[in-house]
Amino acid sequence: MSVTNPARSSRPLQTAWIGGVCAGLADQLGWSVLVLRLVFVVLGAFALVGVLLYLVLWLVMPEQSDGPSAPGLESHSRTGMRSVADPNLSAVDVGVAVALGLVGFGLLWLVEASGWGLNTDALLAGVLGSVGLGLIWWQADRVSFEPAPEASGWRRVAAAVLAHWTSVLAVLVGIIALIGAVTVVVTRTEGVTEMGQLLLAIGVGALALLLAVSPWLLRARRSLARARQLAILADARADMAAHLHDSVLQTLALIQRQAADPKKVSALARRQERELRQWLYGEEPASGSLVEALTEEMLDVETDHGVDVELVSVGDTELTAELDAVVRAAGEAMVNAAKHSGSDRIDLYCEVDADLISVYIRDRGVGFDLAGITEDRMGVRGSIIERMKRTGGRAIIKTAPGEGTEIRLELPR
Repeated sequence: MSVTNPARSSRPLQTAWIGGVCAGLADQLGWSVLVLRLVFVVLGAFALVGVLLYLVLWLVMPEQSDGPSAPGLESHSRTGMRSVADPNLSAVDVGVAVALGLVGFGLLWLVEASGWGLNTDALLAGVLGSVGLGLIWWQADRVSFEPAPEASGWRRVAAAVLAHWTSVLAVLVGIIALIGAVTVVVTRTEGVTEMGQLLLAIGVGALALLLAVSPWLLRARRSLARARQLAILADARADMAAHLHDSVLQTLALIQRQAADPKKVSALARRQERELRQWLYGEEPASGSLVEALTEEMLDVETDHGVDVELVSVGDTELTAELDAVVRAAGEAMVNAAKHSGSDRIDLYCEVDADLISVYIRDRGVGFDLAGITEDRMGVRGSIIERMKRTGGRAIIKTAPGEGTEIRLELPR
């Protein structure tokens, strides 16, 4: 079952009328963008609630970033071989916008006339502040005042300003509207001393300034976060490329040179598969640990005898002299299975508990008669059973002809 991350709302500036909030919410919720715009207009007529909500969402919702495109799409768009959405408003959009504006103005007049709305001073300050912030934020979304590369000094800044003089004019009008809103709040607030008016002017002015520059601050923050993500991805790609070059590509070259030896090719492929799985899904065992020693024994058996050994470990511990004996016994058990079982796969399982260390070696081969082991069979008796007894542990062998073999090595801690 695949897991998908929930989509995050963003503002598509290509289809936006003002800030793209309604278009972004429509894409996220699957609603009609016209219905959402009408909802904001109606809410805006009641104490400017819709306007305040729109401004908050404008700040919270990031711009919609361009996703990765297939090779050739950009060139086809430039040469006219691929249609591109027109960012300008169509005649229908202009008509709908005018109609919504008239509806909003009529509702606002009706609410104010009925006495349900704001007083005149609060309404004037709210309208001026909203218009000022809207103009400034609208330009912040669409224009980046980058200096001209061919100029230098103040000429670079002047060239950038002249290239976007309409945007500069809109920002100036927005600043004037914000100053007007601050002036209305300060001068029309009753019961405040001169010192109180001064402090109020400083506080409201600072708040207006912070709101005005907040889009650039948020853009800088998002740009830094994006840069960090790109750096992490670049490091991951570089690490993966280096690992593939040092391991997989080298192994493929060895396989190509030794293609005439199927046994060697199979051993190289198994070793590389294990290393790649370990690198992708798990951590390497600690140096000088039990799991590391078992891994080395397992790889030797795979290389020397051409069988596939699958290791699963639960827990790990530092390798001691007693555990080294367990590793050697496990290695002898794997060698016996590779030589005599007739199976092409051996399972190796290691479990480290608080009071017991267990190692299991299992094959699904021909098995053997445990009672028929003679005294001269040093592989089973001397290298496995007796070795475990000398270290204070034990070896338990379960086998029967035709049923495979399971050897359990146990060592108390």
